[in-house]
Amino acid sequence: MKKFITSLAIIGLSLSGLFQATSAVFEETVKVAGNSFSVATIFEGGGGGTPGTSNTALKILKNLSLGAETSNLADTVPGSTFENISPTWVAESPLKIHNDGTTALDVVASADYVSDVNTLRDDIYIEISAWNDANNNGAVDAGEEGDSFGRDTILRMKNDTFPMGEIAAGETKGYLLRFDGAGLTEVNKGMSAVYDFTFTGLGL
Repeated sequence: MKKFITSLAIIGLSLSGLFQATSAVFEETVKVAGNSFSVATIFEGGGGGTPGTSNTALKILKNLSLGAETSNLADTVPGSTFENISPTWVAESPLKIHNDGTTALDVVASADYVSDVNTLRDDIYIEISAWNDANNNGAVDAGEEGDSFGRDTILRMKNDTFPMGEIAAGETKGYLLRFDGAGLTEVNKGMSAVYDFTFTGLGL
């Protein structure tokens, strides 16, 4: 009887270990680091601009007009600098993310506060949309912007994250980050902040 109980215990532990192994989540993160936002001291209208640990699968393209060759893949790329932003300011920043692995990854976006003593995260908005760079020139042309994955303040992006769908193994997808100063008021004049935007791929 003791041998039977011992055998059952061993089988149970083996099945438990097998379940944990098959249900383990694979996670990697790429980053657009050091995006700087400086609010104008005088609001005079719009502005804008388009900028330009080692993962094994999820990568971000350094040069958007080039393909997913190894020399063009990185875990982190430098962010953009936006100056003299105002309530009417809008700017876009495109990026491309590549899955260099062998399984599909579900991608979610989030924000990290590098420096934000005045909590501009409450007042600057970000929208993430799909981007199909049809002519592979690395620039956002008319008709290339796709569905939106959501628009909210950088604060909400930090707390809630933005699901961005799946990237298949070997696939590269383009995304468009659009920022606006719709929440800015006179109180924000002269303030500045720096954020990192991270994109995490989850898979089994």
